[in-house]
Amino acid sequence: MRSQIVEERGKKMYAQIFLGIAMIIIGICNLLNLKFVIGKNAKKIISENELISFQKGLALPYFLLGIILITMGLVERENIIKGPVFIGIYIILAAIPLAMALANNKKHSGYYFLW
Repeated sequence: MRSQIVEERGKKMYAQIFLGIAMIIIGICNLLNLKFVIGKNAKKIISENELISFQKGLALPYFLLGIILITMGLVERENIIKGPVFIGIYIILAAIPLAMALANNKKHSGYYFLW
């Protein structure tokens, strides 16, 4: 039973690490102004000149989110922090890049969500 729990946690940890790496790659793509990472609605709403500034503003939140995902995946694997505290810290840390991304959306498009 114990080995199944450890094995399941290991799989979750790898998923978090790969998701964190994906977020960092998306941040790099935004930093380099690659258009394939921008959604259709954002391309419609935001002008071409503003799109460059919009992508630059998204780079840091994606970097931070990637680093947080990787770090918290490693913390979860080592089981350093108890469950409720871990979840609380995770929510607080993830709220920072989310708020940065929403502020960037509002600044460039006038909307918080670009769905």
